[in-house]
Amino acid sequence: MRVEANRAAGVSGVKLKMIGLEWWADSPVLGRVTISQADTDVTPLSLLEVVSGNPDKYRNTMFLDFTVTIERPPGGGPPLELSSTKTARLLNDNLFYYPPQGNVYQLQEPVDLAPASALSQVVATLLQLPLTVSHNP
Repeated sequence: MRVEANRAAGVSGVKLKMIGLEWWADSPVLGRVTISQADTDVTPLSLLEVVSGNPDKYRNTMFLDFTVTIERPPGGGPPLELSSTKTARLLNDNLFYYPPQGNVYQLQEPVDLAPASALSQVVATLLQLPLTVSHNP
């Protein structure tokens, strides 16, 4: 994450740009499944907001457009690449420090996945994505 701008005229938070994100897992059925950040110029800036003070409490909303690559899709064939049809919104509204250390973010609404060349042809839906986030300097 990189700080891009103040969220508002005051000091109530900042806008963040996600840069260089990729997750992967190996499945015995699907092979390697990779979630990669898509075009960062299209994705809205994420938000880090001050919710309250003394002690400080923050809310972090991460916005993410992504692709999912499935090495061995069901039914066979070459690797399958799907794109999110809308921007995912991941939220943790109970942070006491930033960057996070082992804090869990939750997907705020399901995200449909479709081939990049046919975004109206939804073939899967990501219902949940509990994501543990830690800062590694």
